[in-house]
Order: sequence, then structure tokens, then C-alpha cells
Amino acid sequence: MNIFNRFYDRKTMTLVRPFVYKNSFVGSEAKKIIVLLLIQVFFLLYSSSYDSVFVILSAVCASVTANLVSVHFFEDKFHNHYSWYLSIVQGLIVGFLLPSGYPVISVFSITLCTMLTIKHFFGGFSYAWVNPSVFAVVILWIVGARAFPEIAISNDLLLMRNPSLQLLETGYFKIYSFDQAVTESFNNSVFNLFGVTIPEGYISLFWDSGSAIPAFRFSFLTLVSSIILFSDDYIKLIIPSLFLVVYGTLVRFLTPVFFGGIFASGDILLALLSGGTLFTAVFVLNWYGTAPVSIAGKAFYGIIAGVFAFFISGCGTSACGMVFTVLLSNIVSILIQQWENHRNRLKLKKIMALVNDERGAK
Repeated sequence: MNIFNRFYDRKTMTLVRPFVYKNSFVGSEAKKIIVLLLIQVFFLLYSSSYDSVFVILSAVCASVTANLVSVHFFEDKFHNHYSWYLSIVQGLIVGFLLPSGYPVISVFSITLCTMLTIKHFFGGFSYAWVNPSVFAVVILWIVGARAFPEIAISNDLLLMRNPSLQLLETGYFKIYSFDQAVTESFNNSVFNLFGVTIPEGYISLFWDSGSAIPAFRFSFLTLVSSIILFSDDYIKLIIPSLFLVVYGTLVRFLTPVFFGGIFASGDILLALLSGGTLFTAVFVLNWYGTAPVSIAGKAFYGIIAGVFAFFISGCGTSACGMVFTVLLSNIVSILIQQWENHRNRLKLKKIMALVNDERGAK
């Protein structure tokens, strides 16, 4: 097993954190994420979303440049040779969470400075207290909040039973030419078995919402990506699944209570298919070092992230709500990981006590 990125005291070389990562696991995981996100980049090119592609490319170049500077000027002998793949992933995530109209020069300069800051002041890989990509987007939002689209949900719209359908009818979400045929096919072959039908527009929303922010667009591709990413490690499903269940449940039942609507009539589809909810669950929440290690810690982390998402992102269409959700969840994760460390120390003391008792008995 190759041990990388260990946090140590430079004078005594004493390890003070016992995190161990296999190069094969992290490297293959990063490569897999890169391929999956590049597929979405291809669809951006196919849909002529060139501004979004330039923003993503700028963020990737900034992240890779930050890694290059780190390798040549600051890196110690425990350097991660898979950090190049991770820097590409971080850059891709930053670019996907930014609107297409954000100036590419600002994206490059701010992302570069933020990544360098994260690496050398907040801790390197697996030690940063916050996801580097999320931190970069937060800074970019503070600097250029006007570039982000405004939330499309109003109080009056929330009083209606299906706000997403209203947004589809008013043209906020694009409806594609294939939608009618696909919707009719699903209604006749699948939904008809349950005695329900879906209106036109939801297939288009699931395929491509047409948002200015790429992470909000291809929900179907993101869902397929989740199957590929989590198929070989079901433990990683704990955080995103609980996050989505808690967030969706709160939207369904509490939204009407807050806005005087019909009980249990919150629009779950709008919440899950807009605002980057699925993208955040699949590509962001599980980032190395920011998520707890134990099953109980992961479960609590996923639940608290779902609660934060409801109160910050609301019912969907929020341009930066999920980013701040992850930021706050990462802060809570510090406390969870401290609890995990304390619990592990207590277990170790009990084991050592048993060993000493057995030795004394002999």
C-alpha cells in the first residue's frame, strides 16, 4: 500500500493524522470522474454552449496551474503523483458550478489564488476543512454575484401544486422537440400501469434544464454517473442518498407549511432537477477529507446536509444555494470527525486495557 499526503511535523517527521489512501483507488476514482464530466462537456459543445466550455476550461487551467506551482515550489517528498488528476477534477467542478457569463480571466485568477490558499493554509489533499472547489465558487460568487442567475421561485408560485410545471409552461425551462413523443411513450408503457400520466416538459427538464450553470443541466447524465461511481463502493451511497431523501422529504412536507400551500404538495422534482442538487450529491458531497469516515458519521453528515439544503436552497432554482450548503456541511463535518477520533481513541484504550489484562494474567 502506498501512503500519500500524510500530515506530519516537518522537524520530527512524526505522523499526527493516520489517514491512508491507496494511489490506485484515488487515481482511478479521479480518472473516472474526469471521464464522466467530460461527457457532459461534450454535450455542452453539442448544444453550442461555448461560453460554459470556456469557463470550465479556464477553471481547469487555474487548478492545474496551482498544482504545478505547488509541485515545483512548495511540495514535500510525500507529494501525491495523482494530484494532477485531482486538480483537473477540482477545476472541472468549479467550472460546472459557474454561470456561462462569468468572465474567464476572473475565473482563472480567483480559482488559482483560491486553490493555492487551500493547499498551503487550509491543508492539502484530505486535510482541507472545506472542499477546495466549493470554496473557490463561494469566493467567485462574492466577487461576481451579479453574474449568477436569480432564483425563479416566488411566493405566489409556491402556492401552486406544481411550480415546475408552471415554469415549464412559461418557458423558464426549455422543452425539446422529442419531449412529446418520449412522454407519450412512457405514459403508455410505464406510467399507465400505475394509473398516472406525466405532462409534457418533465422529460426535457430531466434531460437538460438549459440553465446558464452547467452543473444544473444534465440530470440524466449525472444520475447515470452516480451508478458508475457508486457501483463498486456502496458505502459512498450513504451520504448522497440520505442527503436527497432528507432534502426531498422536507421540500415535500414543510414547504407548503411555510407558504400556506396544500399539505404534502411540495415540488420534489423541481428541487431535485434544478439548483445542481443531483450534481452536488454525486460529485461534491463525498470529497476526500471533507466527509466523515464512519457509517454513523456519514449518515449524520448526509442528514444535516439535506437539512441545510432545504433552508439555504429552498425548493430549487437557487444559483448558489447548494454551494453554501456544502460549505456549512463541511464545517459540521469537522465536529463529526472530531467525534469519530474521540470514539476511536476510546476503543483503542479499551483494546489496550484488555491486552494488558491478558498479559498480567499470564
